[in-house]
Amino acid sequence: MATATAFHTPPRILIPKLVRSRDAWKAKATARKAERKALTIRVRDLEASRAGHRARAEQLQERVTQLEQQLAAARRPTSEPPAGPPPAPQKNRTGPGVGNTTSRSSPSP
Repeated sequence: MATATAFHTPPRILIPKLVRSRDAWKAKATARKAERKALTIRVRDLEASRAGHRARAEQLQERVTQLEQQLAAARRPTSEPPAGPPPAPQKNRTGPGVGNTTSRSSPSP
């Protein structure tokens, strides 16, 4: 079995590797932090936008419901219609002897 001192890395080699590792970790952590912040802002903005769209859609749906009710009320008759068929339209009677001012008792020449 080897002793622990046989595998001991000298500080002149170990320190630069640790520094590079730390710098790489810091760069990745900084990039992740910036991405996280950007995504947090995006989520916040999207939630606000969705809330606005949802509120507008609800208002419009209420308006549609209200207009449908008004339309149904306008189409509804005010009184019950007659049970039979509708009366036939009366014809305008104009012909011989109707509405004439001359009498028929005297023969015309």
